[in-house]
Amino acid sequence: MNKPGRIHRAWWMLIGCCLLQGGSLGIIHNCRGIFYDPVIEDLGFGMGAFSFYILFFGVCSCFVLPFVGKLFRRIDSRILLGGASLVFSGTVFVMGFFRTLPAFYIAGAIQGFAGAFLMFYPAPYILGNWFHKKCGLAVGLSAAFSGLAGVLGNPLGNAIIRAFGWRIGFFAFGIISLVMMLPVSVFLLRRSPEDVGCRPYGAEDDAALTGASCPLDGVPASRAKRESSFWLLILAGLLAAFTCSYYAHLSPLGIYFGYGSVVGALMVSCSMAGNVVGKLLLGPLYDRFGLRTALAAGTAVTAAGFLLLLVNSLTVRITGAFLYGFSMAMSAIMTAIAIRDVYGNRDYGDLLSYSSMASTLGTSVNIAIIGYMVDGFGRQSGYIISLWYGLALTLAMGVLFIVSVRGGRKIAAEYKTHSHSPASAAGDTANH
Repeated sequence: MNKPGRIHRAWWMLIGCCLLQGGSLGIIHNCRGIFYDPVIEDLGFGMGAFSFYILFFGVCSCFVLPFVGKLFRRIDSRILLGGASLVFSGTVFVMGFFRTLPAFYIAGAIQGFAGAFLMFYPAPYILGNWFHKKCGLAVGLSAAFSGLAGVLGNPLGNAIIRAFGWRIGFFAFGIISLVMMLPVSVFLLRRSPEDVGCRPYGAEDDAALTGASCPLDGVPASRAKRESSFWLLILAGLLAAFTCSYYAHLSPLGIYFGYGSVVGALMVSCSMAGNVVGKLLLGPLYDRFGLRTALAAGTAVTAAGFLLLLVNSLTVRITGAFLYGFSMAMSAIMTAIAIRDVYGNRDYGDLLSYSSMASTLGTSVNIAIIGYMVDGFGRQSGYIISLWYGLALTLAMGVLFIVSVRGGRKIAAEYKTHSHSPASAAGDTANH
């Protein structure tokens, strides 16, 4: 039980999710780009061929993700998260020994399998169970920590690579990732308040709740999956993942435009700073003003970032990298928040798995697509073309979000879906 005067256990879950996101998405996924140029220069790979290992990561994650929600409900989260942490971090460590492309591809596939249990699904799912109030803030903070880890990890990794080589970089990052994730996975995180005899944060002030972590109202998954509006929302999430995949290419982009590896790493760190700010702003913006406002704001800032990256000025491009970082907030938190807001809590875990699949596959596929653009059109021309392509993806994403949310609301109205809307004053007086 939650004792009066003590910190609610939900906040400890938030800390655990922050470290889980930081050790998987932050220090590994958001810092991949700094390894691209040194690896391909040392081993003689093409950019497209090497970055293709991320596609193996995405495909394998997508294969596993449909089962992740069911496994979380049936197996102790400590076993799932702890085992996945060991495998995920271990594959990063052993990449420091590789010399051939097939080895990277196999490691990418194994890492994708483990990452399915760590990167996109558990934080919004666990925090959605633990927070009745301030859910948007909690999800935003946990996701922002992955950006903060990227802000610190990119210059740190670049310094390690410059001083000791990319192999030591992989060794170091594998160890850091494991230290961040394994202890909280085994000793801190729990799937829901009921697992430890608690109630969710904010439930004690709502007489309508009788102990459940969230009211089980909303659209059944079987109905949602028959509607085009749901799949348009997933497609919007897929395009959001496409746009956020550019983080992995900002470091080589900086190098190929003549700024050097230090500035390339700085551009990645700036994008991660934008990632942090976006996640800290969009969650509370949703809590205060609603879903459509948060989605529109995130789309507009991301588009501005792409436009500034196209300007031939270092200062402007660094600013563009910062604004572009909002794309990661759109992919990481806003699609998940949109699903819960529109379709409710009834089958949220099931529906969320499709968003997680789209996020994983979209990021992985587009990283490889950009790599092949660079190989096909030349380093500078390829990146310029890819940035125009990213701008088009961003605008299409914004349109799809608007259309899918509008259509989904009509369906949800039939089921009187519970909503974490601004009418609830940041979740404080939610309607049921």
